Amino acid sequence: MGVASLLRANNSTNVRFVLDVPYSAHPIDVPTPAPAPARPSRGEAPLWLRVALPTASVLAPPIAVRWAEHLFVSPPRMKPLSPPILQTGHRFHLSAAGQSIAVWSWGDGPTALLMHGWAGRAEQLAAFVPSLLAAGFSVVAPDAPGHGASSGRQSSIPAFADALQAVAARVGPIEAFVGHSAGAAAGALAMHRGVKIGRAVFLAPAASLADVLVRFAWQLRIPPWVAQAMRQRVESRLGVPMSALDVPRVARNARTPLLVFHDPADREVPWKDGAAIAQAWPRARLVDVPGAGHNRILRDARVVAQASAFLSARSEP
Repeated sequence: MGVASLLRANNSTNVRFVLDVPYSAHPIDVPTPAPAPARPSRGEAPLWLRVALPTASVLAPPIAVRWAEHLFVSPPRMKPLSPPILQTGHRFHLSAAGQSIAVWSWGDGPTALLMHGWAGRAEQLAAFVPSLLAAGFSVVAPDAPGHGASSGRQSSIPAFADALQAVAARVGPIEAFVGHSAGAAAGALAMHRGVKIGRAVFLAPAASLADVLVRFAWQLRIPPWVAQAMRQRVESRLGVPMSALDVPRVARNARTPLLVFHDPADREVPWKDGAAIAQAWPRARLVDVPGAGHNRILRDARVVAQASAFLSARSEP
């Protein structure tokens, strides 16, 4: 019998499991581990930024606000990766909200769509491709705007969702979806906008853009008044308040069966984000992956195997 604990007493579909046992096991109560700190170590940000931004906040607040906003919406470009599976794929481009989106594709069959996270790129999810192909899926994996081989220098969760909508419109019905971090949040937003997805897997998903901004400001020692002005500029850019993008909020009417994987000690996106999403999503399960970290989870063989099995299932989760 597997180990699990109920996340919501009145909904037996919202349960939490430890990855070392099958997610289909009967639920029993186990202690909930302490979530990872919501605030990452300040040491993770470059020292010069942790000095320069607070200084600019005192000497020239308007400049600090614009600078902080620019940093927040400008993902660093990850260097290209070269997993062998890329050699068997095909890359094409399509347009989404005025940006050229690079998309990798493999195989034939029902479509599985993969979406990387912030400052990532499509090939980060390469470990899922062979397993999903073996399960009979075709696989498509775009680079989000401002990422990888796609155009643009800036991005956002809505921009990620725009790309997902464009890919779905091109390749047809999406039977399965795998999203990492911000890519998972974008997948939730795309489904909220009307993109139909048969089953979904979220890996270390971010639940709240506002919380991401708070962690960003903490990491760079940005004073609260500068962070608030920066938030207002970002919301003006997006055209919606950040609260409208909270995944637990958009999850309330979700109908897609969902499996969430998260490391309780994730230092980039805290475990409580995955737990909040699993609890709010009507047909969701949360699976703890101790030791997988925020990015290693993408290559964890246990995660790949259970995610592929879940996405391949046709019965109720």
